Amino acid sequence: MPEIINGPNRLLRSLKRNPAGHYEPIPFGRALDEIARRLQAICEEHGPRSIATYYGTQMQNIPAGPLMKAFANALGTPMNFGALSVDKPGRPIAWAMLGRWMAPPQGFSDPRVIMMLGINPFVNGNGGLPNGHPANWLNERLRSGTELIVIDPRRSDVAKRATLHLQPRPGHDIPIVAAMIKVILQEGLYDKRFTDEDVRNVDELAAAVRPFDVGTVAAHAGISAHDLVRAARIFGHAGRGYAVAGTGPHFAGHGTLLEYLTLCLDTICGHWLKAGETIDHLGVLTAAKIPRAQAADPAPAYGYGEPSRLRGLGLTSAGMPSATLAEEILLDGPGRVRALLSCGGNPVAAFPDQLQTIDAMRNLDLLVQIDPFLSQTAVWADYVIAPRMSPEMAGHTLKIEGSSSIYATGYGFPADYAQYSDPIVEPPAGSEVVEDWEVFYGLARRMGLSLTVTTAGGEKVALDMQRTPTPDELVTTLSQGSRVTLEELKRHPHGAFFPADPPVVVEPKEPGWTGRLDVGNLDMLRDLAAHAPTSDEPADTTYPFRLINRRLMHVVNSSYNAHCADGYPPVNSAFLSANDFAALDLAKGDEVAIESAHGVIRAIVDVDRDLREGTVSMAFGFGGTPLDDARVREIGSSVARLLSTTDFFDPYSGQPLMSNVPIRIRAVEKHSS
Repeated sequence: MPEIINGPNRLLRSLKRNPAGHYEPIPFGRALDEIARRLQAICEEHGPRSIATYYGTQMQNIPAGPLMKAFANALGTPMNFGALSVDKPGRPIAWAMLGRWMAPPQGFSDPRVIMMLGINPFVNGNGGLPNGHPANWLNERLRSGTELIVIDPRRSDVAKRATLHLQPRPGHDIPIVAAMIKVILQEGLYDKRFTDEDVRNVDELAAAVRPFDVGTVAAHAGISAHDLVRAARIFGHAGRGYAVAGTGPHFAGHGTLLEYLTLCLDTICGHWLKAGETIDHLGVLTAAKIPRAQAADPAPAYGYGEPSRLRGLGLTSAGMPSATLAEEILLDGPGRVRALLSCGGNPVAAFPDQLQTIDAMRNLDLLVQIDPFLSQTAVWADYVIAPRMSPEMAGHTLKIEGSSSIYATGYGFPADYAQYSDPIVEPPAGSEVVEDWEVFYGLARRMGLSLTVTTAGGEKVALDMQRTPTPDELVTTLSQGSRVTLEELKRHPHGAFFPADPPVVVEPKEPGWTGRLDVGNLDMLRDLAAHAPTSDEPADTTYPFRLINRRLMHVVNSSYNAHCADGYPPVNSAFLSANDFAALDLAKGDEVAIESAHGVIRAIVDVDRDLREGTVSMAFGFGGTPLDDARVREIGSSVARLLSTTDFFDPYSGQPLMSNVPIRIRAVEKHSS
């Protein structure tokens, strides 16, 4: 982090593109004046829908998200996109389809079984295991007898610690989970008392998984049928536990269905806290609540609110589908997006079909990128606003704490811990960098808009638009109504545990309550039928390999990859198994061409002895535009150029196929070691 903050690539003042296409420094206030005038003109001529916002995973501090949302609401635009609909949109959509248990999941509360599908918490650092020190926590669980099941085409860092590792061909997660559900239901390993009282359509789920014969599923997936049955029995017998799916299986197609089946698996096994159980994590910076052992019925999950102009998609529980944003810019006619405010994200690096995304950025009337670097997206922007970076701002753990309510089981803290920290460093001398929320507040003020935010307690508060709040005032406002006050939290600068006193237990179901979790959603069970195994899958001789995604240590999604600190990976190598390396007559460091039906890229190859044969594993977010291909050994490869937004997409979230992509490989240049 010190190298990144003080490195030569960091932007220390905002930039404006001049008519010749070059960037010149511009004072922040003047940049906002000009941006506000242009936004106002676009809105007056084309309506508020013509202005879109996009947030990425590197939005730098807590107030930025609420103020971006408040700005969009005040402007009246529904075109608000974010990283969630690129990453794991199936999760909130599936939760809405299932319904909500009104007490926490068992999660990190003494699980006796943990199942991970395509997630590697030791590298990802967010999900699958609790924040803090995930390795220590997992080791303690394993020593206490907890069973760990990992399903992953790669023997990942976490798979090496598993009780049982299933290493299937990519794209077989849905049939595997369906077969596990079938075994658990047929052998009576599910929580019948819980399902009888609080779950509907268990018989419909049982009928839907009946075609998923264990032997056939295992043969198609390239795994042992014995191990598949063993995994189901371990999960069903455990009594307490959780299952969590990562980015990989979501990218591989039908992420909504996968997530729904994973939730169904947890639900039939009763992995939700029951009446009388003590809650380990009630929340610190969130509002106090009364947990009850009852279910809220399913809620609208998709097809409500603002429709997209593309492919029958629209607003979902995961937001607007970001995979349609480039086309919303390129498709002419009423409602076309003409201005984009991008904060904490890097669409050119992150979105599928990179060439289409670049074309969209070039066709905007106005692109404003809030970015500490001239990233792959920033180089196309009209204005690049230079932000402070996280150690230069106050921060607290609300985002981590809130992840459990967004992402379900397997995220967040295992107990009621929280921390607030003041800024620990000042920005570099002579810089003019701002907190990213100041962009949205400053634009709203110049455009005569009033911003209203929602506090932790759910109260709507209108901000003072005459006097810019200090960062501390803004964080204090947003924290109003939390179980522990921000003032109390600040008394513990190194963080602290704040257990409820007296301990909170789950209350019984209210008399006459009729809500139920639904494991028989008609859309999901209809889609599941298409995944039932039939005859053997024919070999694809045109594209014999499957591209799967991976994480790299010291790399955060699409941010910072071309500007990493010394010693960290500047490229995203294409990893192959040792046998595939030999069959293709490759050596480490060779340059290859990787081709899909949609595009071709250059990449540098490396060997991964833990990878299943027939797969190529690469990280996303690297590389530049096609003009940068000669620099592949310096900045890596843009995997996004191999992907299409339209060839296949999840019908609910719009998420395209971004893993399990058919590809072929040929050597281009031998590396002289």
